[in-house]
Amino acid sequence: MSAHSKIIEFIQLEKKYAEELKNLAEATKHPVLRTLFLGIAQDSLKHSMMYEAILQLTSQIQPFISLEELKNIATTISKHIETELKMLEEARKLLSTSQDPRIKLLVAAIADDEAKHHALLLTIKKNIAEEEAFTEEIYWNLVWKDSPWHGTPGG
Repeated sequence: MSAHSKIIEFIQLEKKYAEELKNLAEATKHPVLRTLFLGIAQDSLKHSMMYEAILQLTSQIQPFISLEELKNIATTISKHIETELKMLEEARKLLSTSQDPRIKLLVAAIADDEAKHHALLLTIKKNIAEEEAFTEEIYWNLVWKDSPWHGTPGG
């Protein structure tokens, strides 16, 4: 089985798992279990989207990120990085003060997600968005500075 076929299989499995968990949540009256099942179902949907992105990365040329998009991404991500950090701190405080094991279970899951989101956003800001940007300056450097013909017909 090719890697491409395997990824397609993973997409289908994640979507199937998400639907099964969503159905289980709808059939469950207990609010904590219902919420946890729905959360895991959402993660499975997220995983299917990530596998779809892998297919696109390996089979299509990716569009460049404009300077305007880069600025918007950087601004928005910076705000969310701060928010995720604050929410992580609050979740950890609640986790340390709560005595109810049911609340601890939910808050621990939240804190874990907040930590992952914070780390992922930092990685996106540092490694992906900045490196993927195709600015006007880069374009003109390719046409003029980095070209042996400096923008004139070559050859």
